[in-house]
This record gives sequence, C-alpha cells and structure tokens, in this order.
Amino acid sequence: MSNWSRNTRWPRRIAAVASLTLLFALPTTVHPDAVPTVGAWVSPTTGRGDPGVVLRPFDPPAHDWLPGHRGVDLALPRGGPVRAAGDGTVFFSGAVAGTATVSIDHPDGTRTTYQPVIATVTAGDTVTEGQVIGTLGTDPRGWPGLSWGARRDGAYVNPLGLLPRPLIRLKPVDGPA
Repeated sequence: MSNWSRNTRWPRRIAAVASLTLLFALPTTVHPDAVPTVGAWVSPTTGRGDPGVVLRPFDPPAHDWLPGHRGVDLALPRGGPVRAAGDGTVFFSGAVAGTATVSIDHPDGTRTTYQPVIATVTAGDTVTEGQVIGTLGTDPRGWPGLSWGARRDGAYVNPLGLLPRPLIRLKPVDGPA
C-alpha cells in the first residue's frame, strides 16, 4: 500500500465519523427559535401537528425597528378554514392596517396572530385547539396564504416551534432501504 492511499483514508474516516455524529445529534438539537410548549399545538392550516407547505419562513430582524418577517406564511387557498393553533381567548378580531386579523391569547402567555382572516369569532370568545376561527381572506399586499405569527414575553418567536417535533427515523445503511 502506498503512503498516498494510506494517508487519504484517515480524512475519509474522520469525515464519516463526523457526519454520523452530526446526523445523530440533529434530532436532539433544539432550534434557537423554537418555543418550548407543554402540549402539542396544531397548524392553523392543516389542523394537525404538521404545518403543511411553508411559503415564506420566519425571518426576524436583528432589531424591532428593522424590516423582516416575524411569522411564517402557510399555503392555504382563499376561503379555506383557519384554525386556532391552541386553546385560548380571542384577544382581537378586526382590521389592522387594512388586513383582517385575529389574535388569540393562550394560557402559557403566547399570543398567536392570523392574517388575512375573515373571522367567525370576536374578542373575548374562548376557542379550542383546531377550532375554525374564520376563513382565509385576501391580503391587501398580495401575499398568498396565511400569515401566522407568535409572540411570547414581548418577543416574536417562530410559530413552527409551537408544533410537535417530527419523529425522525434513520434506516440502516447496510440493509435494504
């Protein structure tokens, strides 16, 4: 065996071990934008633990006064049902800057916001997880889908962090796929 082939095996082995270590560490890593929750919440578009199609991800600004995307946009056809992500009390139902909006306060201190939603609920109503709170309207800025936001302790958080973590299963490398 030449010195060249002997010396090139170690970097490959190190890369393989590092890759496997990273792969097994990922499922237990908590995303910094994740919101720890006591119970499982549901997506306002699917009514399940999976969010459906994310059209525009959470992209918070470095400072409150800078532009950014403080929620996520989820695919939903106009007129589709919008559901409460968790149990709570409707804090606001009306227009904000010309956009139909519903905000819900949840017992854990989280406030979720849904836009543009033609509400079937009013401020003060108690809602349950998965309950239809309205239908998707038309965004005056032309954005498609549902804009879903969440705030906790005065800070915007990634609402996808409210949903249950997906179960990740790895298939054996040596066995049949």
